[in-house]
Amino acid sequence: MLHWIATSGRHFVTRRELIARRLSSHWLAWLVGSAAFLLYAYTSAPGIVTFFDDTLEFQTIAPTFGIAHPTGYPLYTILGGLWTHLLPWGTWAGRLNLFSALCAAIAVGLIAALGGRLLLDRRGAPNPWAALAAAITYALSPVWWSQATVAEVYPLHSAFVAAILATTIGINQTLTPHALTEGQPSPRFERRMTWLLLLFGLALAHHRTILLLAPPVALYVLWSVPGIWRPRRVWWRWGIALAAPLLLYLYIPLRAAAGVRDLNDSYVPGWAGFWNHVLAQEYTAFFADNPLTTTYTSAQWFELIRSQTGWIGLCLALMGLVWLFDRRGRPARPWWLLLGVLLINLLFAILYRVPDPEVFLLPTILALALFSGAGVGLLARWLSTPSATLLSALLVGLLIFAPLERGPGVNRRNEWSAHDQARRMAQATFPPNSQVIGLEGEMTALRYMQAAEALGTNATPITANESAQRRALVDALMARGTPVFLTRELEGIQSSYSFSGEADLVRVWPRGGSQVTLPDLAISTPPLLLDEGRVQIEAYTLRPITDLAQPAQELTLYWRLLSPTEKVLKLSLRLLDGAGAPLQWPDGRAAVEDRFPLHQAALTPDWFPDELIQDVHTVLLPPALQEKSATLLVIIYESATALEEGRIEIMF
Repeated sequence: MLHWIATSGRHFVTRRELIARRLSSHWLAWLVGSAAFLLYAYTSAPGIVTFFDDTLEFQTIAPTFGIAHPTGYPLYTILGGLWTHLLPWGTWAGRLNLFSALCAAIAVGLIAALGGRLLLDRRGAPNPWAALAAAITYALSPVWWSQATVAEVYPLHSAFVAAILATTIGINQTLTPHALTEGQPSPRFERRMTWLLLLFGLALAHHRTILLLAPPVALYVLWSVPGIWRPRRVWWRWGIALAAPLLLYLYIPLRAAAGVRDLNDSYVPGWAGFWNHVLAQEYTAFFADNPLTTTYTSAQWFELIRSQTGWIGLCLALMGLVWLFDRRGRPARPWWLLLGVLLINLLFAILYRVPDPEVFLLPTILALALFSGAGVGLLARWLSTPSATLLSALLVGLLIFAPLERGPGVNRRNEWSAHDQARRMAQATFPPNSQVIGLEGEMTALRYMQAAEALGTNATPITANESAQRRALVDALMARGTPVFLTRELEGIQSSYSFSGEADLVRVWPRGGSQVTLPDLAISTPPLLLDEGRVQIEAYTLRPITDLAQPAQELTLYWRLLSPTEKVLKLSLRLLDGAGAPLQWPDGRAAVEDRFPLHQAALTPDWFPDELIQDVHTVLLPPALQEKSATLLVIIYESATALEEGRIEIMF
């Protein structure tokens, strides 16, 4: 097909011109990759993004060279760990997010280079507009952009996918006519095959779904190189190139032998445990059932794909299918390879039952983006040079600046809330031998803060995802007199223990044995009587929190239950400007938040009578509040009826 494209037009390009155009296409790939890195780096998250996905795990284990969940991801862990220690700025989490931005930029640059190799104009030279369209279609797809701005394995995986496709398609350029007729490839071809298998080996040391590329790549090579299946001595070199990178998996038992464990403590040292971890044998069940799976209908799958490319990109991709056949109706091998990659990864994403099937769709979107570039190239070939350039530039502009017909872009530049929440958990005053009980993601966040910022080092995180397990742990630890902290409410213990707020945690005390006292700076006159005098707020403090990324104030209320009550009291925290109007966040939300005292660990009727209860709240301040005076209005109301019981106004 490439020969036909180079010779079927009315105009021919000289060899010097062809070399110059190819060099310009390489410069285009570098330029596109650099622009993508600037975009992803600018919009990447500066720290922890969320507690409940793999991102936080990688942000914790990579800088400490720990062991990741199956399959272990040794290449990513090693590279990510080195990267976080080489960068001199930012948080550990933010540095690893930037590593994703770098890998994603490499992938986008490789797509532009691959487009330059595949998408030729009527004179047989690379079409930079078509290559640019392919790269942009993928670079701005929302799912891809979201992965490029957090610590995830998919940017590096996509970089390997693009590199393997570019290397595979380049095989034809290493074949001489003699090799095609006699089945005797040249040394140049053998070197390219060595490089291809080395890439496969490295990719297998990272993410095993790279195996989905093996069938279409193998068929392409068998189709392109007659007799390649015959044994020859070079097979030894090829086998070593494929197998040598797999030695990176020895990182896992070596780190385990040094006393390192994965965050779930699920890795079992030994041969059987090693293979179970590397092969992720329990994950095969996800093809049958997974209670956390996200299921899409056919229409929803179509809409998901369309939202990645937009209608323009999707229509261009459908037009690009013409490139599956050359002018004489013969199959064009590179495009059939891309179609195979598209379909096999789409099928896998549909069948694999996980909460985030869209990330497994990324190789499909990558191939679809190249077909979008093919659509631009096809339109350009139908028009004269000035018209083709103008139309191509217009289409590229629409792919960039028509976000309404594609899913929204991603900007995590100012996402500090999860990071600050983790820091606030770790800022609690922990006595020696304290035990913190919470969900897996919450405990990973505490471990991150202990390792990265040396906070909360007196505490031992204990993961317990089931409420019954957490209850049993609380009972056992409290029976031994161990200081116990909780991250959230726990049903069944409200009337068995006393509680006090500590930063963003709740400490559990023996019933009636809380050791809370009023601080010297507490504002205590006059006490605020609530529920007809059954409950009172004796004092409060408000102090700035200076060591968070976002401006914040710590509000501490000191409650006392004077006599039994049936009312469940709740708080409404409202930030007001000088005119008494609610302040707003940049996204338009009012700075108003309703909360239960003690993070709902114990409701008002469950409090121990006449015990002083410390209740701590972190109040984040909108940017509009900076360098301005404001009022924090605290309204106490009955949860069931929403009737106000009292209020406190605090100027700051």
